[in-house]
Amino acid sequence: MNTNELVVTLLVTVLTAVISYCGNVLVKNNRALTIVRALEPLARDAVIAAQKLGVTEYLSGVAKKNHAVKTVAQALLNAGFTVKDEQVIKNAVEKAYAEQKELLAQYPQKEKEE
Repeated sequence: MNTNELVVTLLVTVLTAVISYCGNVLVKNNRALTIVRALEPLARDAVIAAQKLGVTEYLSGVAKKNHAVKTVAQALLNAGFTVKDEQVIKNAVEKAYAEQKELLAQYPQKEKEE
């Protein structure tokens, strides 16, 4: 094998590895981008659902937040996505709550019975 063939073979091998790696990175980034795009509407709907649940039964703020986080996590799981860092979901739920305070005020919450 001459030097030119060896160099070409080496370059083809390296380029194949680099292209495969880049392809895997792009696929992972695409999945991450899809999750990020899905989080906002899922969190918004989960917060509204948790608030509506508080109309018929007493739920503390923490219980409503936990309900919304579980709802979002389950919806993502049902869609085939897993989020290993639950803090990402919690942040999306908190943001959705903060952005919808006026809308959520329309749903009178059941008071705690003592």
